[in-house]
Amino acid sequence: MEIGLDYMQIRSRAEHYGLRWTGIALLLVGLGLALAGGSYYGYIFWLRSGLDDYSAERPGLVQVQVVEAAALPAADGSVTVREWALAPGIYDKQVAKLGFTPLSDAAGAAPDSLPPAADLRVKALDIKVSVETLHSAEESVASYAMDSISAGQLDGFANPGERGAMWLFGPAGGGPYGFGNLTRAPQHLAGTEGLPIIVSSDEQDYLYLATHTDVIPASDLALSSADRATVHLAVPVPDGLYDHFLVLSGELVGVR
Repeated sequence: MEIGLDYMQIRSRAEHYGLRWTGIALLLVGLGLALAGGSYYGYIFWLRSGLDDYSAERPGLVQVQVVEAAALPAADGSVTVREWALAPGIYDKQVAKLGFTPLSDAAGAAPDSLPPAADLRVKALDIKVSVETLHSAEESVASYAMDSISAGQLDGFANPGERGAMWLFGPAGGGPYGFGNLTRAPQHLAGTEGLPIIVSSDEQDYLYLATHTDVIPASDLALSSADRATVHLAVPVPDGLYDHFLVLSGELVGVR
């Protein structure tokens, strides 16, 4: 009888210690998961913390109204870039200095009258990339972030030199073949020289001067158009998350 009681006591103690260590293990696992979750959300917050710094505009702009907006296929919102225009005539000397013939008030050719873009150059940002036609229904935000050697001109919008908005999406990589250096655009917008953007077709070169930048959630981006000739360069941000678009906008000011 004593042997049986001893066995039951030993078994009871074993179960007690087993349950205790199981509880401790579960507690440690829970704490680990909580720390992992906190670290993840902290990392996401850190990635997004600098997005507001990417929104800037050139001094002396005039606000205008959006003519229309078309959402990307995946978009469920209606957030557009801000519409700003350069004050007439303030850029003529700079345009001539760069070897272009000035165009007044973003005057462009009629829609669908000029060939599409072939390449894009933003010297101040070390961007020089070929441009291909981009069919929005076949693309995704993830594909814009891939390390490609070309940018995509969204079809259905303006071509270089035409009235309306021209939209160019590029990969997020750095160097001349990516649009990653667009994150440096705000610091150039504050300078006296501005930020020239040259978009070329197979026939001519067109000079746009950057006006401002916007940061818009990728799921809410709507592509605006206007009765002026504008360009919008879009790249997914921030690095590693890519759930927003940084958009650098500019206005047509010259041709050669």
